[in-house]
Amino acid sequence: MKTTTRLLGAIALGAGLGAGMASAQTLTIGLPTAPTSMDPLFQQIGSNHEITIHVYDTLIFMDELMNPFPGLALSWEPTDNPEIWEIRLRPGVSFHNGAPFGAEDVAFSMRRALDVPGAPSTYSRALANVDVEKTEVVDDLTLRVHTKGPFPLLPRMLSNLPIVSREIGEGAAPSGFNDGSLAFGTGPYKFDRYIAGDRAIFVANPDYWGDAPVWERVVMRFIESGPTRVAALLAGDVDVIREVPTIDVSGLEANPNVNVGCAPSNRLIHWAMDVTREFADHITAKDGSAIPNPLRDLRVRQAINIAIDRDIIVNSVMNGLAIPTNQFVPEGFGGWTPKVEIPEADLVTARRLMDEAGYGDGFRMTIHATNDRYVNDAQQAQAVAQMLARIGIEVEVVTAPVAGFFDRARSRDFTFMMVGFGATSGEASSIMNPVLASGSINNYGDWESEEFNRLFRAALTTVDPTEHARLLEESIVVAMADVPIVPTHNQVVCWGARQGLSMTPYSDEYTRANAFRPE
Repeated sequence: MKTTTRLLGAIALGAGLGAGMASAQTLTIGLPTAPTSMDPLFQQIGSNHEITIHVYDTLIFMDELMNPFPGLALSWEPTDNPEIWEIRLRPGVSFHNGAPFGAEDVAFSMRRALDVPGAPSTYSRALANVDVEKTEVVDDLTLRVHTKGPFPLLPRMLSNLPIVSREIGEGAAPSGFNDGSLAFGTGPYKFDRYIAGDRAIFVANPDYWGDAPVWERVVMRFIESGPTRVAALLAGDVDVIREVPTIDVSGLEANPNVNVGCAPSNRLIHWAMDVTREFADHITAKDGSAIPNPLRDLRVRQAINIAIDRDIIVNSVMNGLAIPTNQFVPEGFGGWTPKVEIPEADLVTARRLMDEAGYGDGFRMTIHATNDRYVNDAQQAQAVAQMLARIGIEVEVVTAPVAGFFDRARSRDFTFMMVGFGATSGEASSIMNPVLASGSINNYGDWESEEFNRLFRAALTTVDPTEHARLLEESIVVAMADVPIVPTHNQVVCWGARQGLSMTPYSDEYTRANAFRPE
C-alpha cells in the first residue's frame, strides 16, 4: 500500500505497537547529523537524544504531538505544597544488566545531568527553569522533587531527561557510556556498537517492560548530505531517512516504492539580533565608516520584520514545507497565541520606518547562518539578504558549518544570525527561556525587558494551568511587540521510507525505530 501524508500526526499505527508483537529483522535508518556521544547525558542536543532514547527511557514520554504520557513514571502531581512534586515510578523495570530500576536512579540522573565530567555542555539548559532544591527519595518507587518556587513545567522538562543507573554511573567517566561498556539503560533496545561519525547499532531488548521492540536490530547511519540520503533510500541501502530535502519530497511522494510522512516540527527558525551594543561588529555605513548600531532602534527592527516575506521563504525556499510564524510554536502547541499575528510584508511601511529612524539611505550588514544544520539554511540566508536589500540594507551573507558556529554565537561574534530552537517541552517557554530570558547564553542579542521578565517568571511559577497560560500569553505579546528576534517559520520535518513500512512522524523531529513497522 502506498502511503503519503503531509502535516499529519500519524500514519497507520501510532507509537504504541502492541506488546508481544513479533520482531521484524533489521531496520537501517539514514540520519543527517551524527551524535557527539553515546553518553545520554553528555550533551543536550537533539542528534544525541534521538539516538540514545532507544537505550535509555525517560520518566515521561511524549506522543507525536508532544502530549505527555507515562514512561518510567506512572504518575506525577504537585502535592499540597506547589513547590513539591510527587513522582510514582513503574515497578518491575530493570536495566539491561539486570539491575533493578528505582528512585535512587532518578535522583542520581538528575544530579549527573548537570555535571558530566568533560562534557562540552550539559542538560542545564533543558533544566534551566527547574531550580531544584533537593530530590527526596521516599521509597524505592516514590520520590519528591522540591523546587525553589512553584514550577508547573517540571513534568515536561523531565520528559527530556534520560535515566541512567546510579550503580553504573556513579563516578564513571563518559567514555564508558560512549564505548558501550557502561551503556545499560531500561529502553527497548540495547547498545551493540558505535562507530563515531559512521553508525550506531542496537539490538532488541526482549525483556522490555513496555511495548515489544518492532525490530531485532536497528542500524543508524549518519549521512550528512541530503541528496546522498535520498540516493541511499532509492538504492535500498537504508530503509528510512529523516529530513528529506524539500526539493525531493514531491518526487518521492510520486514514487510507488517510497512512503513519505511529514509532521509540523516544534523547531522555530528565527533571526537573532544584537540589540544592545552601541556599535555592532558587522554593521557600517555604506561607505564603510562606523555608525551606531541601528538594531537598537525599534523602528529598524520593525522595518526588518515586515521586509522579510515569510510566504516567500515558506513557498519558494522551503517548497511549502514550513509554517510561517511570528512567535514560538505552531498553532495547537502550548503557548501559541492568536494575539501575535504574522505581519504582512510591507516595503512601503518598512522604508518609512527606516527613514524615521534616520536610516533612509540604509547601511551595510553582514549576516551569519549555518549551511548544514537546518533545512535549507544557506538558501534562507540568501533570500533574507535579498529582502533586506529592498529597504536599503546591503547584506553580505556568511555561512558556515555548525561545528563551532554556536561557540562563536555565545561569544557574541555575530550581529544578525539564523538560529533554530526546538520546543523540547512541547510548549513555548522552552524556546522563550533560552532565547529571551535575561542572562541566557542563548539570548544572542542580550535583549532585556523588565515587563517581559516579570510576566514570564510569573508564568513559570504558577501551577494553576489557566493562570499559567494567561501569563505566558501576556509575556509573548510584550516580547514580540519589541521585536527582539525575527521568527520566520516552524520547520516541517519529512521522513522517507521504503514501500511496505508505515510510520508515525513526530513533531520533536526524532526518528524512533518503533515508529516504523511492516505493513
